[in-house]
Amino acid sequence: MLDSIVDDFYDVQRYGIAPGIYNYELTIKDVISGETVSGSQSIIIEEFKEKEVFISDVELIEDAYKSDQQNNFVKNGFFILPYLTNYYPPEINKIAFYFEVYNADILYGNSEYVLTYTISEFKSGKQYENIFKFQRQKSSPVTPVIAYLPIESLPSGEYDLNINLISTENDTVLTKNVYFQRRNLIQQYDYVSTENIQIDPSFKNSVPWDSIPYYLGSLMPISPGFEYETIRGILKGTDTTLMEKYFFAFWNTTSPEKPYEAWMKYRSQVQKTEVLFGTQIKAGYETDRGRVWLKYGAPDAIMDRPNEPSAYPYQIWQYYRVGQRSNIRFVFYNPDLVTNDYPLLHSEMQGELQNYRWEHDLHKRDSPFSNIDDPNDGNNLHYGGNSNTYYINP
Repeated sequence: MLDSIVDDFYDVQRYGIAPGIYNYELTIKDVISGETVSGSQSIIIEEFKEKEVFISDVELIEDAYKSDQQNNFVKNGFFILPYLTNYYPPEINKIAFYFEVYNADILYGNSEYVLTYTISEFKSGKQYENIFKFQRQKSSPVTPVIAYLPIESLPSGEYDLNINLISTENDTVLTKNVYFQRRNLIQQYDYVSTENIQIDPSFKNSVPWDSIPYYLGSLMPISPGFEYETIRGILKGTDTTLMEKYFFAFWNTTSPEKPYEAWMKYRSQVQKTEVLFGTQIKAGYETDRGRVWLKYGAPDAIMDRPNEPSAYPYQIWQYYRVGQRSNIRFVFYNPDLVTNDYPLLHSEMQGELQNYRWEHDLHKRDSPFSNIDDPNDGNNLHYGGNSNTYYINP
């Protein structure tokens, strides 16, 4: 790469490697200054299922077209430009993707099958019925597929792209989900409206007047991302009536059938996070552990390691299931050794912090000058260290 004013550039590499777990490292070097920047990521190559129909991982793409060129951007006769994030800003009005279907001929012979594409809310699973496409495919050992869905009318939020393989008997044989985030400039103001709101007396009695800002702020862990700025803006002011109206409107919108019961159930969890995770400078819901607790519920298992000699105090939380995802883990640690804050260090949950060098950061307590460019750094054995063991099996 010669032109230093180019913001982004792409490089695609392809490797034929046996099934297993690999650590992939990428290093970029400035040939003038000699400065290097490195990063790494764990990659799992699964066994190829020779006698089973399955769908490959799904690649989000920016552009694709037929091509007879021979380079790493061309696959199965298509030039494919990858889309390097799962965040879609307002100026992008479609989500395009590439994947492959394997061994469909084993199940269907020479007959056809159908692929359907839908979008659902990440948290609730609710599908957007007006966003739907399907494709008929001829059965073959390998079928490359390029498709897209329009998202210009999709409100800001967190979503799943759903790919379904439907048999000729109209049975769903396979489902593949891909998480993505959307920000849109339309419809945001309709989510919680305070116009013509009459506050339910039960709500008013359940929140002391001097606690209104506290409980309004406690809604942020369960609010859509685009509502954060609205809540922050209200909290910066002094209009407690507006705070009350927004607070009631929020529960009336999210739980229209039993808003008060939903609020009382949530309030008990907010109070619990205050006892468990509150610090002298942060409310319980403002800490990472409190936010995760309120957003996803109480974890199914917690491994607490306050005194491991080679690491900062840390906790590993395990959720057996969150929505459509299973075995989700969060790693929190306490690098200041003083407060009870425990910021999030790593998680497998989409939309949360993902730090594949979390063990490196966790063991900086006794390895402050370790080599960040060493792909095994942080994964080496430490005296009394069991973080990797507990992460695999909390």
